[in-house]
Amino acid sequence: MADALPPYRHRRAVHRFLDRHRRPLTALLAACSLLSAVLVLRPPPEPGREVLVAARDLDASSPLGDADLTPRRLPESALPEGAMAADTDTAGRRLSGPVREGEVLTDARLADPPTRPYGPGLVAAPVRVADAGTVSLLTPGDRVDVLAASGGDDPTVAHSGPAVEVVSDRPVLAVPDEDSRGGEGGALLVVAADPEEARALAGSAAGSRLSVSIRN
Repeated sequence: MADALPPYRHRRAVHRFLDRHRRPLTALLAACSLLSAVLVLRPPPEPGREVLVAARDLDASSPLGDADLTPRRLPESALPEGAMAADTDTAGRRLSGPVREGEVLTDARLADPPTRPYGPGLVAAPVRVADAGTVSLLTPGDRVDVLAASGGDDPTVAHSGPAVEVVSDRPVLAVPDEDSRGGEGGALLVVAADPEEARALAGSAAGSRLSVSIRN
C-alpha cells in the first residue's frame, strides 16, 4: 500500500483544488446562503381547508348536480363566513340565486325548502279548508289529516256520506295570516306532502269540501 501523502503535499493538493474550482464553489455557497435566508424569512404556509366552489356559472333554475360544484383548498383568510365543506351533500338542493364560476358556496347561497326537515322528496301543498275556525287552531309543526266531502264549498249543496281521507299525518308548514287567505272562503294552510299526495289534494279541492282533523 502506498504511503500517505506528507502533510505539506496534502495541503498543496487542497489549495490546487480550491484554486481550480473557486468560482463554482463561490456560486454554490452564495446560493446556499440565499436559500437559507429565504427559508428563514418566509412565513409558514397559512392554514387552509377544502371547500365547495362553483365549477361553472350557475343559476337557481335547476337542482344542483355532481358536475356543478368542485372541491378546492383555500386559505382560511380567503374563505367567507359559512363556506360549505367539500364533503357537504348538496345533491338535489337549489340555489337562492346565481353563482359565478369559482365562487365559494356558502350556506346562504342554498335555498332551504320548508319541507326539508320532514324528509326528502316532499313538496309544499296548499290546502283551502272550508272551516276557517279549524285552521285558526293550527300552528306550523302540527300534523293533520285532510278529508274531502262531496259537494264542494257550496253551502246549498247537501253532503252525503262520510268524508274521504285524502292524505294522513301531514305536517303543517305554514298558516297564512287572515289578509293573505284571499276571498275564496274558508282558510288556507300549507302542508308537506309527496308529489302524488299533492296531486290528490289539488284534485279533491276542485270538487270537494276539504276539512282537517288535528292529530296529537
